[in-house]
Amino acid sequence: MTTMDGGWTAIQKRITGSLDFDRTWTKYKNGFGSPEQDVWVGNELIHLLTKENSALYVSITLQNGTTLYEIYDRFSVSDEAGKYQLFLAGPATGTLGDSMLDTGYSNLDLSGMSFSTPDRDNDVGAGNCAVYSDRRGGWWFNFCHRAFLNGQWSPESWYRPWYPTVTSGTSVKGTTMMVRRY
Repeated sequence: MTTMDGGWTAIQKRITGSLDFDRTWTKYKNGFGSPEQDVWVGNELIHLLTKENSALYVSITLQNGTTLYEIYDRFSVSDEAGKYQLFLAGPATGTLGDSMLDTGYSNLDLSGMSFSTPDRDNDVGAGNCAVYSDRRGGWWFNFCHRAFLNGQWSPESWYRPWYPTVTSGTSVKGTTMMVRRY
């Protein structure tokens, strides 16, 4: 509650790597994990939390203890009928760099993308980005991604957690996503 003047609600947290984020649509809808360790609160709850104007705070703590963050001024997620579509707007500010909204490649920007899981392919690419061997997990994929905080914790397999700032899971100690209404 002390981060950036407080009032944030955690929607995703990974600090132990003990929880597999390679889950089904239903698991991502309802949520899984433990708030004290690794957790995804659920797309349905994220939708409810972001129905009003909300901001998104993303942080990655590196193995050396440095925490980098990025804040997006506008963040919301549609309901299940809308495939939990992500709406994101800037400006994005922080030390992590913007890898979700203004990637420099329109086919990698995540705003407007529907959520995909291994059993629900909603990305725009030919294959399912949620099942590639170097990705495996639910996320808002476009024609895959430059940001993917739900990837396999196995450092050798976690591809581009937050490219170009964090290119491999080997440097990640933990991640957090939080929302705050304003």
